[in-house]
Formats: sequence, structure tokens, C-alpha cells
Amino acid sequence: MIRLDTARAEVGAAPTATGFTRDFDHLFSTVGDAALRRDAGGEHVTASCLVIDPDTESVLLNRHRKADLWGQFGGHLEPEDDSLCSAAHREATEESGLSNLSWFSPTPIDLHVHDLSASFGACERHFDVVFAAFASVNQAPTVSAESLAVKWFPLTSLPASLMPDLVVRLPKLYRAAVESRQVSDINRG
Repeated sequence: MIRLDTARAEVGAAPTATGFTRDFDHLFSTVGDAALRRDAGGEHVTASCLVIDPDTESVLLNRHRKADLWGQFGGHLEPEDDSLCSAAHREATEESGLSNLSWFSPTPIDLHVHDLSASFGACERHFDVVFAAFASVNQAPTVSAESLAVKWFPLTSLPASLMPDLVVRLPKLYRAAVESRQVSDINRG
């Protein structure tokens, strides 16, 4: 299971422009490592991943079964996850069916806090840590039990039924993913 100090470090590496850093700090200070377990209360941390193909300026989205809306891949932290990054990677591969992600962001590209509808049961609010991955539109995704559909969309032709916050955020997340890869390449090379 992810340690609280690991989660704090990963959240601290996220861009500060998201405006949610204080919300995460407050959650961690108030409930401690319980923030990393979905069974510890209605407000907890989740990890997600935006999968993109920069060559075609496309995003791979899933139509979430509970929300019945399109969004990035993501979900709750599991006991086998040793970091938020590994949780996001696991969610992306499980929910997309893609086993070959050509690149995965080493740090989050975004933080987001959102309230949930009653269809999510005991979950009331998710503190989401967003990572990014690259894949090719030539790879065929598969639908998992948590999704109604999985599909590639050109950034210029997104579905009308996006998660409400993604209408504005998705183009920004796409740019953040591309920039994160460029920074990763510079740091590596």
C-alpha cells in the first residue's frame, strides 16, 4: 500500500497552478493515511491517467459505467500499489486494455478535487492525482467491466457527454501531457 509520505511527495511534484494543492494538504493533515483508502471515508485520493497519441492529437477515453460519461482512466488505490504513479499506470492498463504504453509521466500533470453523485455509493469526493501516458491510435483498446465503452477521439472532436469538468480541462491536460514528456526527455538526455 502507498505510504503517506510517498503520496505527499508525488502530490508535491504536481504543477502548483492547479489550485488544489492546499486541499490535498488539508486532507492529508486531517485524516492521515486513511486518505489513501476508499474504505476509510467518503473523501479519499484516487489516481488517474490521460492516455494520448501526440502524433494524431487524440485522446483515449472511457465511458464510465457509474457516471455514464466520458473521462480519463482512473480509480481507487489498491493494496498492491506502491505509489500514486503505479496506481495510475495500473488503472490505465486495466481499463484501456492497452499493455504497451510507450511513455508514462514520472510525475503528475494535474491535481483535481471533485464531488460525486449518489451513483458512486459511499464515495462523496475524490482527490484525483492525474498522470499521463502515450499510446498509438493504432492500438485497439478493450472495454473493462468498469466501462461502457473505450474509444479514441481527436482533440478537435470530443464527445458531447464528457465529465463536466473535462470540457475545459481536457485540452489543458493534453498540453500538460505533451509538455511533461518534453521535460522528461530533457531531464533524461
